[in-house]
Amino acid sequence: MTENLTQIPRIESRASNKNTFEWKIPGKVSVCLMLIDKVGYLVITKVKLRKLHWWNRSWKTFTSKSHDPAEALINALDTLEKHGFYIDHNTVQFGEKIGDPNFF
Repeated sequence: MTENLTQIPRIESRASNKNTFEWKIPGKVSVCLMLIDKVGYLVITKVKLRKLHWWNRSWKTFTSKSHDPAEALINALDTLEKHGFYIDHNTVQFGEKIGDPNFF
């Protein structure tokens, strides 16, 4: 595991109805937490990796889902930490709802 983890700052949701939580470092990592009917909470993580061969992709996508948002994020954080990143838990306020237009 990497000892020096880089914090990923939260950005404003790019979804039209503001129904996601998003964190991003342009060109390095992108994380999105969303609520999907019949699936639950889904976290999609994209991490830019160093290409070893010309046929490798430079971006790797990871997903984590659960009916509990905390569990979905914890599973995604394990993957992020393996790649040297973390999300500060203070970027999501207690009781904040997905789709709350008054956060920013």
